[in-house]
Amino acid sequence: MNNPIISVVGLGKMGLGIYKRLCHENIILYGYDNNSKIIKNNTYINFLEIEKLLELSDLVLFVVPSNDEIFDIIKKYKLKKNSVFLDLTTSMPDQTIKIKKYLSKKNVEYFDAAMSGGANGANNGTLTLMVGAKETQLNKYKSVLDKISQNIFFYGKVGSGHSMKLLHNSVCHGIFLMMCEIGHLGEEMGINLNDLIETFNVSNARSFISEHRFPNHILNNKFDGNSYLKNLKKDLDMIELISNKSKNSNNYIQLTNKLLKNFNKNYDNNDFTELYKLWQNNLKN
Repeated sequence: MNNPIISVVGLGKMGLGIYKRLCHENIILYGYDNNSKIIKNNTYINFLEIEKLLELSDLVLFVVPSNDEIFDIIKKYKLKKNSVFLDLTTSMPDQTIKIKKYLSKKNVEYFDAAMSGGANGANNGTLTLMVGAKETQLNKYKSVLDKISQNIFFYGKVGSGHSMKLLHNSVCHGIFLMMCEIGHLGEEMGINLNDLIETFNVSNARSFISEHRFPNHILNNKFDGNSYLKNLKKDLDMIELISNKSKNSNNYIQLTNKLLKNFNKNYDNNDFTELYKLWQNNLKN
């Protein structure tokens, strides 16, 4: 496809990284965010108001908090026929299916493509994408996807990308909370946290959390994981809603979510890695 018009809606930490990755491609690129400070502080962004952006774009990448925001946007404005909307949010799969049905009536293709890799992955083009589509359905934009990601998994069915992401995040958040608890317990037992992490990382207890989160964001006291505590709460609320309908045991999901909700809401906008230093003193009784 020659010089497609591509837009990124939502220019937070993830969206801005994706926009930067696409800046030097042979495409016409626009960006939009409802936070005027982002546009003012990043003058290289080819800003376009959302109404005009949706009228012109062949491909729109939505990098907003959830697809509830996407639904609100698309119901307000005229959409370009035969355009493609790629939903990079972490969202409820049933909402994804509703949006798909709505946009099908507007002659707009819509697929979920949930991300893993954080802001660093967005900046470096090393994201993992979990896509609710067949690979052939996105062939014409393969070069765009390759520019922002290192791994792409296609699951065929709309909503399956978001399903996979919620399962993925549940495991990540669960391990992170367990590591916080174990770290503090170890320190009470006289085990230095650095020693604990070093030992885990050459043993069967190693994980992404122990190999990356703790050394890069906690042990060095930076607490800069580039995501907020409220995001963890949102993810676990969604997976608990789904798991409550399951015939299988969901005790661990419920317990994990209950533990996270015990943290005072005043810390919702704190970096999630600060949970470690907040662990002992700021749980509500």
